[in-house]
Order: sequence, then structure tokens, then C-alpha cells
Amino acid sequence: MGTRKENRVMDERRPEARWGWLKGLVDNRYMILVSRLILAAIFLLSSYGKLINIERYSVDAMYNFGLLPIALARPFGLVLPFIELLCGLGLLFGVLTRLAALGTALMSLSFFIAKAILLLEGRDIECGCFGAVVDTLASTTIYLDLPLMLLAMMIWVAAPQIRHWKTMGSRLPERWKEKLRLIW
Repeated sequence: MGTRKENRVMDERRPEARWGWLKGLVDNRYMILVSRLILAAIFLLSSYGKLINIERYSVDAMYNFGLLPIALARPFGLVLPFIELLCGLGLLFGVLTRLAALGTALMSLSFFIAKAILLLEGRDIECGCFGAVVDTLASTTIYLDLPLMLLAMMIWVAAPQIRHWKTMGSRLPERWKEKLRLIW
């Protein structure tokens, strides 16, 4: 029988011992529910703020970032609020939650990268993250992107029965759940 220190060292060598706390979060249905609701609220609010005046709050923001070619900035600015809306609704109602979580994770990562590039260039612009709802600077909202991405990834890897706990998605017939399992 080893000492307490030897047992701790042995436990730390096992991957499940090192990452057990993370598995505990992903397996916690309350944590996943709260994560879904937080992400849904943020992305629905962001979408709403841009849809009030899509040209001003979404398309112009894409031009201001100056990272996309002009030919892509306008279409991306027009489509972005609708993608945010669909992902927010998917997370809120538990419909296509894996797809919605993946979408929010990828958007959060791309927003982080875009803001990081701007800040490294020495530019701090109004990012338009929440459109007409609140004025935000890239230097402020960059701190929001990675935590949102982590919440989305937790939802994405959570088991279906945890991910769909207390949702409309849990009422889907089993045959449809099986067909859509990769995105549901």
C-alpha cells in the first residue's frame, strides 16, 4: 500500500483522473441547461440587435472590421444575424442542439480571431456584437468569445439525454433522433 503522495501521483497519470472535473461538468444536466440558456440569450440578443437595422449594425460592422474582401463582407453581414437567430433558437428549444452548439462555437472562435487581429493591428473599433441594443468595443467583447466557445463545446459533447433535458427536442420520435443523431 502506497503513501498518499504516491497514490495521488498514480491518479494523476490516469487521463480520467486529470479530466474528471471536466467530465463532471459535461455530465451535469443542470450545467448543460444553464449553458444552453446563456448561449441562447446572448445569441438571440445579438441577432435582435442586428436585425433592427441589418445594414447599419451588421453589414457596416463587417466593412469596419476590414478583414473580409468587399465582395464577401456584405453577404456575410446580411446572413450573420439569421445564423445567430437560428443557433439561439436551436439552443433555447433544444432542437438541433449539436448543430446549434457547433455554430455558436465556430462563430465565437471566428469573432475572437477577428477581434484579436484588429487589436494586434492597434485598432479598437465598435464591433457591433449586439447591434442597436448596446454599443460594444472589440477590446471589451473579446473576453466574452472564448468562454462562449467553451460553453458551446460542452453542449456539443454532452450526451443526448443531458443535452435535451427539459427541451422540445426530447419529444422527437426515437427514429428521428437516430437519423439526426450527429446534429440533434
